[in-house]
Amino acid sequence: MVKVVIFDKNLITSSRVANAVRSCGFEVERFDMTMTSSDGSGERVFVINLESPGGIDILKKLKGLEPSPKVVAYCGHKNTDLIERARELGADLVVPNSAIVSRICELIRDLY
Repeated sequence: MVKVVIFDKNLITSSRVANAVRSCGFEVERFDMTMTSSDGSGERVFVINLESPGGIDILKKLKGLEPSPKVVAYCGHKNTDLIERARELGADLVVPNSAIVSRICELIRDLY
């Protein structure tokens, strides 16, 4: 079973994303900083709000792991510098904030 780890400092958004993920039948796992220093094993998808403090740093740490876990990153659609940076760091998908809740199930399934 795929476990989805959500990193978003906005409690309202993170709750909405978590509820959407659960409605798809995926398990939600609580984010823990040790996840960025372990092997990232198991079938985990990390969903990261790039605009949350530390979001881009967490993406960088995760994509530096071997094997690298799947990452769906999101931010405001006008934040083109952040979008480009996330792509450079290896985010598997980068989507706008407006799509994260409505399309999260589809996005996760697209990764597998």
